[in-house]
Amino acid sequence: MKDSVLLLLFALMAFPAQAAPAYKQSTLHFSNLPEIESISFKSVFHGAKSAVNRPLTGGEPAYDYSVHIIRDGDRYRMYTGGRWKRPGMERADGDHVMQYVSPAGAGGTWTMPRDRPEFWNGAEQGKPGEWYAGNCLEPEVMKVNGTYYLYTQVEITKGGPIDIPGRKAAAWADRIQLFTSRNGSDWTRFAARGVVVNMDAPESTALHHQELVYVPWDKDRRPFWLYVGVNLDGVFTGYSRIRSADPRSFDWRLREKGAAFSQLGNQLAYARQAPGGPLFVRITFTGDASGRHVPSLQFSRDGMAWFSGDEGPVLLDGSKDNDKNRNCYFLGISTIDGTGEMEYLGNNTYRAIYGATTSNSPGGGDIWYSEIGAGELIFTITPKAAG
Repeated sequence: MKDSVLLLLFALMAFPAQAAPAYKQSTLHFSNLPEIESISFKSVFHGAKSAVNRPLTGGEPAYDYSVHIIRDGDRYRMYTGGRWKRPGMERADGDHVMQYVSPAGAGGTWTMPRDRPEFWNGAEQGKPGEWYAGNCLEPEVMKVNGTYYLYTQVEITKGGPIDIPGRKAAAWADRIQLFTSRNGSDWTRFAARGVVVNMDAPESTALHHQELVYVPWDKDRRPFWLYVGVNLDGVFTGYSRIRSADPRSFDWRLREKGAAFSQLGNQLAYARQAPGGPLFVRITFTGDASGRHVPSLQFSRDGMAWFSGDEGPVLLDGSKDNDKNRNCYFLGISTIDGTGEMEYLGNNTYRAIYGATTSNSPGGGDIWYSEIGAGELIFTITPKAAG
């Protein structure tokens, strides 16, 4: 017995218990939600480069941004945009989509399953004259009925071919393109056209920074919801939502204008079991008292009108770097199969892994140093007392 106790003591000395993460905590109240009194948040960010730290590509500076995360069975998949340069391959340089996986989503556990982008851009495949020839980024992935749908923004500059045969862009005219897969890694391009159809002015309309969610309770049986930023003749006109029954076709004539998003290029989710019905949750970013941009959340009942709490936006834990990765932009939040449904722990409590592009600014020269950090979010909804 004495020897067993001594062995246990030696083991504890050799392998000390890991310190519990220091969660940032806060609570917001919601007077505009009659069924919800408050939501309490706990978050921890594992570091500015805790998910992706890739300073070089092909021997030249890289960048990593536009994060999207899904929980896929026993793993997390993180799809990102960034520069990928492959020496010796014609035109192999520019924005691409990459994938990283992790068993639990913790910092320092993300790995790239294979040393290449998820797909090669059209020009790299010997098709420089196609509408999908250009740079690709802003990945959004969901799995529905066993099929993975990967949506990306594809660059179309003035004078380039658009996705209507024989017609060219009169202005910036990016499109949203679609790939499908049965395993989340090997992709087939839907090359016929972009997913948004019947646009009024296709030669001068740019679609960008798309966000998607799958809403099986949609009243019109159009469960695929596409939110997309719109520029007409180079001028930003806001976000529109297009709901569809077909993941390949979103009819411009059915668009609903005015989705009140803050910032561009983030990810949607929903707490399906929330009191009063599903509560939509959108991860984004906002400024804190120190001047940093930190992760934040927006909320909605209908997916169109978005709001914060009575006390203002929630401030989640973010980057503490003091060099080139101070701020958080272009965020992702894990949902089950990427559909939008959040992991439910019971007792009105939800959990997610979140990821953020870390950089000193969202563009310009700072983007060359951008990397990706990961964190964990837990929030609990307190229902309003009856009566």
